[in-house]
Amino acid sequence: MTGLTQLVSTGWTGLDAAAQALETISNNTANVNTPGYDVESVQQAEVPGDPGGPGIGTEVTSIQRAFNQFAFSQMVSATSANEAAQVAQNNAENLSAIFPIASGGEGGLGATLTSFFGAMNAVAQNPASLPDRQTLIGDANSLAAGLNSVGNQLASNLTSLNAQMSSAISSVNSLSQQIASLNQQIMAQSAPGTTGPPNALMDTRDNLAQQLGQELGVTLVAGPSNSLDVYTAGGAMLVNGGSSANLVATSGTYGGGSLSILYQPTGQDITASLSGGTVGGLIASQAQVVAAQNSVGGVAAALASAINTQQSLGLDLNGSLGAPLFSVGGPTVLAATTNVGNGTLDTSIVDTAAFVPDNYIVTKTATGYQATNTATGEVSTLGNGPTLSLDGMTLTVSGTIDIGDSFEIEPTATAAQTLKVANTDPSAIAAAAAYIASPGSNLGNVTASSVTPAASGSLPAGTAIVPAAYFGQNLTIKFTSPTTFDVLSPGNAVVASGNYSAANGAVLAIAYPAPAPAGEVATLTLSPGAPATGDTFSLTPGGPASNANIVAMTGLATQNLLSSQTLSNAYASLVAQVGTAGQSASFAASATKGVLNQVQSVQQSISGVNLDEEAADLISYQQAYQASAQVIASAQALFQSLITALQAAT
Repeated sequence: MTGLTQLVSTGWTGLDAAAQALETISNNTANVNTPGYDVESVQQAEVPGDPGGPGIGTEVTSIQRAFNQFAFSQMVSATSANEAAQVAQNNAENLSAIFPIASGGEGGLGATLTSFFGAMNAVAQNPASLPDRQTLIGDANSLAAGLNSVGNQLASNLTSLNAQMSSAISSVNSLSQQIASLNQQIMAQSAPGTTGPPNALMDTRDNLAQQLGQELGVTLVAGPSNSLDVYTAGGAMLVNGGSSANLVATSGTYGGGSLSILYQPTGQDITASLSGGTVGGLIASQAQVVAAQNSVGGVAAALASAINTQQSLGLDLNGSLGAPLFSVGGPTVLAATTNVGNGTLDTSIVDTAAFVPDNYIVTKTATGYQATNTATGEVSTLGNGPTLSLDGMTLTVSGTIDIGDSFEIEPTATAAQTLKVANTDPSAIAAAAAYIASPGSNLGNVTASSVTPAASGSLPAGTAIVPAAYFGQNLTIKFTSPTTFDVLSPGNAVVASGNYSAANGAVLAIAYPAPAPAGEVATLTLSPGAPATGDTFSLTPGGPASNANIVAMTGLATQNLLSSQTLSNAYASLVAQVGTAGQSASFAASATKGVLNQVQSVQQSISGVNLDEEAADLISYQQAYQASAQVIASAQALFQSLITALQAAT
């Protein structure tokens, strides 16, 4: 093809290319605010002519979108990190609203604890005062109500997080399925012989991938035929070409309070390997709420244990051993759904001072039992049972537990919610000492200490112990010689005998009956001296004016009752941890937001629509269009002149 015909054809190719470019620019400007849209450009190539001659026009080889896989993957990762940080910050703010961060723990429950022990001290000053006792009962109710409120709010937070987790996992599954479906269409339209990559579908697919990254931290891998494969941060496949795999939010192997995430194709629990996005932020938030639940529950459990124990060692206004002032729910033990054996694991907290308020997984192995702290990952070897000891707890194995069977122990997860005042009768407060020692006559320089509770296992060898059957009766200590003594019942029957040392004195113990702890005794120390035969001491139960036991109960405020801390310090530590976590979450949210803005700026500089550039290109292609049209018009004029000349010649 030569001459004018070629000139028209060449002009026509330029006109067509310019028209397609103008259409592309128009599409770019129309989608300037479309999420996920990648700016497009026309790719042209010269149509070669005869060897040694000029080209014969241009052709549009493709409409190419400005896309950089690395920049896009960085943006998705930054989106995931930012969303996780924002979710964690929101949860930290919710926790901070429950605890008195500003006062460092002195407000809220801290103030209620202080008031409770202050009311107890008032009873110690006037143990017979019913109004003071009633005030103490009122403060006990306030303390229980405060712990209930905190426990219920934390439980409500956990329920809310679980609901958000279920919603997020549903979104993950929906987005994965949509991406897989678009992959199928994209691969079909990218096959050899097709018109070229379907840019609009790829933009839509990549926008969905970014939304998926907002829900969960993912790794993106470019697949064949313009497809996109998606994996979790832990390597679980979510999208592979045109197929997808679902995740399942479930109560997990043990059916505890926090939801776990299972990988549906294998049934494997992959919660620990997930991070980023809403799901990652929720997992971190769940851990914080569970830790707070356990800690505040530990305060409730330690309070109830210490107060009830001390109550059981004193006498109330009716002369009876004190009944429990508080009731509280015990540890929760959850058997794994995969257990083969029919055995059970009963758990009780026996020493709150040594207790660590965390959750544990106890597993039967080939060599015995082992416990894993779910918060720290620390593993403890427990032995073969049937009785096991773990951080201040006693675990009792019953039935058959097979190798591989496991249990989750939540010692204090519900303690704050379940704490109640068990006895509202002010006369039931056991303020009085179990016994008061009064000297008789002719005792010389021998004195008797106050009667104090002790564990029988801590008594010196040879200590005289009065059986529990005589507890509450008036007793008499009578020296039968300068080195020996008897303990007599009200009927003068000998109920115990002991030896006395002029240099060291002697110790006498009276066994407590139930409800006092097993092995608990009331001890009396006789000082060194020179008693004579017939010398006596009278032991009588503490009366309304006695305050020794309430004084000991008041002293619990300064004793290390929970994890080697006082209750106030344990609560203040929890508040400090919540405050620190809140600050860290705030810093992380600000930092990840800044990173996301930077990455988005880079990505937009590559793929975003720049209206100034589009306006300049619009003018350029408009001129190219007009120039090509002018070429065609010129060729047409020349052709018409040629026709006219030919007609004139004939």
